[in-house]
Amino acid sequence: MKKSKRLIGYMPTFVFCLFIFIIPVMYLLIADSEFSSLEKRTLSQFPKPTIETVFSGEFGKDFETYLNDQMPMRTFFVGTNAYYDELSGRNGMSGIYDAKDGYLMVTPVEDKPTLDNNILYLSEFIETADVPTYVCAVPTSGFICGDKLPINHYEYKDDELIGKMENGFSAVKNTTFINITDDFKKLAESEQIYYKTDHHWTSLGAYECYRLLGGSMGFTPTEKDSFKIESYPDFYGTNYSKSALWFNPSENIEIWENQNRPSDSIEVYVNDGEEVTLSDSMFFRENLKTNDQYTAYLDGNHSIVTINNRSAENDKTLLILRDSYSHCLAPFLADNYSKIILVDARYYKMPVSDIVRNESVDEILILYSLDSFVNSADISGIF
Repeated sequence: MKKSKRLIGYMPTFVFCLFIFIIPVMYLLIADSEFSSLEKRTLSQFPKPTIETVFSGEFGKDFETYLNDQMPMRTFFVGTNAYYDELSGRNGMSGIYDAKDGYLMVTPVEDKPTLDNNILYLSEFIETADVPTYVCAVPTSGFICGDKLPINHYEYKDDELIGKMENGFSAVKNTTFINITDDFKKLAESEQIYYKTDHHWTSLGAYECYRLLGGSMGFTPTEKDSFKIESYPDFYGTNYSKSALWFNPSENIEIWENQNRPSDSIEVYVNDGEEVTLSDSMFFRENLKTNDQYTAYLDGNHSIVTINNRSAENDKTLLILRDSYSHCLAPFLADNYSKIILVDARYYKMPVSDIVRNESVDEILILYSLDSFVNSADISGIF
């Protein structure tokens, strides 16, 4: 009896020693992975040592990152840590709250000097462009769907930050600020306008924003029953990947396509900075089979995407300064503009004012998530 108790007492030490010997062997035996489908990111590879990187300490940092990324059973350990944080009362440690009804929500956006700078940069750009401009900030799901938040959470101040933006643009000529916050709050009481596993709005959320934009921008939104809705299962968004809460269920992702639009009326030019590709559809359905299904809308992030619609209700050109929220919004707007030019300042490094002049832009829409308005340093480069 005493002997068995003694053996049990040594078990933690035995398991620990087994662990520290087995893990290094597994590092040697298991091939490195290049991509994590659950985390939706490229994993670090073994860094090449040089005299410079070794003595500067850069190699040590890169090697540590490599060990973390290539750790055997990484998915298990990352997920275990995420659930441990949650059970120990540290929900949101990864920047994502595990909320009610399966929602995974980004923690609140905090005010930063970047927001003031971006308001200034954009105001100067608008005055230089000298065409009618509309500004819209997309609030976070945590603020709009406040009833889904966990008991313990920091305060969301989206209304204050968006109000600050509205005041900041109020004195800029040719500018209309479109505040969708109240309408989205009411709509969220009965409809799902944000994904549960992703930070983006759903296609329904994008459509409702499109409808609200029409009231301010002077176009007639296409009726909802004009769209054929295709629903695809097994969608896991970026909040799921960041949270590592692997037991949360997947959801559906939808494509809304106007069934009354002539099938040969659309041309989409995707410019990734090196080459331009042409498509006859705004939806890249083949991407629904990839790890990033959201790229089914306009093929994801590119410096410039141009949509031509020969059957549009008018002959206007709309320039959209945007982040990824416009990927599923632009196909709705295409019904009302013969040409839409979407520019992503994260990738496009030339003066956007040149596009306004060379393309004879009639209107500008500046639409970003609140997070991008507050945190993006790329907006400063739009000139």
